[in-house]
Amino acid sequence: MASKEYYERWLKIKEDFEKALAADQKIQDLASDGIGIKPQATAIEIIARVYSQYCILYNRLCECYDQMDQVQRRPYIRQIIDTITCRLLELKSSLETVEFFEYTYPDNALKQMLIIPQDVEILCPFFYPFEIRQKEMQYVIDQIFAGNRIGDPTPTQSELELREQQRLEEETRLREEKEEEIRRKLALGEDIESIHSEVLTPEEKEKRRLEEEYNRHVNNIQRMERSRSIVRLNAKKLNKDNALYLELAGLKKPEASPYMKERAAALIKSIYKRFMEIKREQKRENKLKEKLQMIITSQPKPSEKTELKRVEQIRRSYRQKYHEKWLEDHIKEKAHILQIKEDYIMDDITSEIREWFRVWYNKVRTFDEYPWPEEGGSILVVKGETFTIEEYIEYRAKEDKRLKEEAGNPKSKQQIKAEKLEAKLEQRRIEKEALEKEKKRFSDYRKSRLNPANDPGIYFNVGKQFEKLREAWKDYQTQWRNIDVPDPPLEVIKGYIKDLVVGTAYQEVHLQLRPIVDELMRLELEQLKVSLKNDYNVAGISKPPQSEKRKKPRKPRVPKPEKVPPARMFQELFDEGIIKQHKHLTIDDFWGDRNYAAADMRAIEWTPTFPPPCLGDVREQIRIRCLLTLGSSCRNANRSLLLVGPKGSGKKTLVYALATETNSILIDLSPFNVYNKYPGPKNLKKMFNLINKVSRLMQPAIILVSDADKIFYKKVPPEEKMFDPTRLQKDLYKEIVKPLSDKDKILVIGTASEPWLTKGALMLKVFSSMIVFPRSDYGSISFILKKILMKYHGIDREFNVNSLAQALRGFDINTIRRAIETVLNGDRIAQLYYKPLEPAEILKAAMNDSQCNYIDPFDYDMFTQWYLASSPWGGEYAYYMLMLESQLNYKLKEEKKKKK
Repeated sequence: MASKEYYERWLKIKEDFEKALAADQKIQDLASDGIGIKPQATAIEIIARVYSQYCILYNRLCECYDQMDQVQRRPYIRQIIDTITCRLLELKSSLETVEFFEYTYPDNALKQMLIIPQDVEILCPFFYPFEIRQKEMQYVIDQIFAGNRIGDPTPTQSELELREQQRLEEETRLREEKEEEIRRKLALGEDIESIHSEVLTPEEKEKRRLEEEYNRHVNNIQRMERSRSIVRLNAKKLNKDNALYLELAGLKKPEASPYMKERAAALIKSIYKRFMEIKREQKRENKLKEKLQMIITSQPKPSEKTELKRVEQIRRSYRQKYHEKWLEDHIKEKAHILQIKEDYIMDDITSEIREWFRVWYNKVRTFDEYPWPEEGGSILVVKGETFTIEEYIEYRAKEDKRLKEEAGNPKSKQQIKAEKLEAKLEQRRIEKEALEKEKKRFSDYRKSRLNPANDPGIYFNVGKQFEKLREAWKDYQTQWRNIDVPDPPLEVIKGYIKDLVVGTAYQEVHLQLRPIVDELMRLELEQLKVSLKNDYNVAGISKPPQSEKRKKPRKPRVPKPEKVPPARMFQELFDEGIIKQHKHLTIDDFWGDRNYAAADMRAIEWTPTFPPPCLGDVREQIRIRCLLTLGSSCRNANRSLLLVGPKGSGKKTLVYALATETNSILIDLSPFNVYNKYPGPKNLKKMFNLINKVSRLMQPAIILVSDADKIFYKKVPPEEKMFDPTRLQKDLYKEIVKPLSDKDKILVIGTASEPWLTKGALMLKVFSSMIVFPRSDYGSISFILKKILMKYHGIDREFNVNSLAQALRGFDINTIRRAIETVLNGDRIAQLYYKPLEPAEILKAAMNDSQCNYIDPFDYDMFTQWYLASSPWGGEYAYYMLMLESQLNYKLKEEKKKKK
């Protein structure tokens, strides 16, 4: 796609963004006005429409940010992406609150918008893997994963001498072995020219291995072709000899008459003609079904994604060149401004601040406090965020009144202390009363919802992230409103705008010189205050009026440089097996279909039903609650998550996929992985320190706690006591989860297969959010069977996957994969043409699998009961069911009264 097309797409995004903001503003108005929405399905659709609009915009914004060649627009787009991420998480939370479930279904809103669920799937943006981590840290990770021990400490002189001695000893041993081999071959009369040592680089070894593999395949093909030719010649010779023998022995049958030959040829021709007609009809039907996506071809077309990725990479290289040129021009322009106009800029800033002094002196005969450097200095004066004259006059009146009261009735220190304590207690009492009042209001609201006649409806929460999103959009519009026109110059479409480079350079020079001017002006203000005090003393006023003192802000904490290099810490954790290389998967590799009926079944007004989620719904939850959270800096993002589900349900697969798509390092804190590492309290503390430092230096990072339920055992099984699985129970929250801040691109993900054996409160303190994996369902298994089976050319395109999917419900996906691979071996694939595959064969192989993980509805009910008893959503679900039952009873009573 050309740069102009991306620019046109950006203009269309701007229009859609304005519409989304207007729709979101309506939700804010409903929330601030306290208007209840009835019925519940309407409230869900209102939020879901805005949520879906933002999802589509998020994906389109990420694509523009990645592929747009205008480098000056990209920082603004990135700011919009960050704020829209926070708003998406907030809207997702609102949907969960309205639906009373963690799994939400905006399908009814999608129907109104004429889009499909796949259109609102959150895609992993390009900048997650490549723009979050520093290049130096990425180099360290790549080198250590490649086997280069760059994290080892610098060897001492004695260690270097020892290594050199070992190297010489090894060379001597190899030379002696070579000489011994030569003597042996000379004694036996063998050729000694083949004895030579060759030192190859890893690249040369890999090249030689590939050449040998290629030659081996070529030799196999040639050998098979020669064998086929020889077999064919032998068969021809054997048939010729048999015919000659029968002719000489007088046993050869006479040839058929010409009439019989003609009839046989006609019969063969008619049968073959009908066969080809049937084959052409079947081919046409298959093509039609393939276009309608009713069947999957065994010979898929070349992937368009591969070509798209290649083109995207080329565009990134062009964009990088524009970016480097822009930085170069920016540095030159900034240096030019500093060289030519430094004095003029400092004079302008000085005049601006002196004018501020003059206004205060002329109006109130005093001076305001100078802002602290940590606050921004005089930049607050420019923004108008300092004390105004009106505020000072009001403050002065209150202060004079207070001083008069104290002069008439002076208070001791104990009285002042007691008054402060009393005010503090009064403030606590007011807050407590407000909290109790809010609890009572919420309780009354819930009670009122039990009767449909008194039901006020659903109230929306005011979005805290909406204002930030609108502010980010306003910042962009302020800078680019007059630039984004339908027919712009080339520099607006790609490259950079020279005038903006000059303006940005001026702004940075101003910010660079302002602290210097501030220091000078603070000294000047002190001199002015001394002169003013002298003037007041001459007038007989001993204590001149002063402005309210500014509270000095805390200085930002400057991080201390690490004593141990990051490479050494990473190398140590990698050697201990705590940092691991993981399988490279994507979230799309977690196959499964969505529950398309849930939205309609939940929207039934009086008697809704709640079908369980499907595997595709889990994938969507991971995209929202993990993928978005990991790259965001939102306060409402939850950075610890528990994946609960049966064994083999794909929990680790999704963790590996998440780590791959976000380029995160994987830190394994599973109890069976760390039981024998860093023994003792001091070493355990060291391990946590290393993990915290490495995960922050090399973020994004995922801390995986596999089998997290074993850490919080109520009673450790005897066979697991030797592994001490509860070793991390006390420190996991304090050392890992609690220190996480909004800026950390770190996720703590636990997996659990038997959560009912744990101390639920402790585990949910560490993992405050959870996703429960469902049983493998009919829709997902049908989808998976089609994906796997249709790769085989001999499988009938109309293979009955429906009945097989019904029979395989409850089997894990890996078992189904293994069953298909077991059945469709080489011999069975060769027989498919004349012996079609039967569903019973796969079912039998799945049932006979020794590693099979099957869970029936009764076993899965244990997960459901634990979730309802332990999860915060369990109480919400219980209230919701009670409300539905109560409303239905009231409705039935009203209908009975009307009939009478």
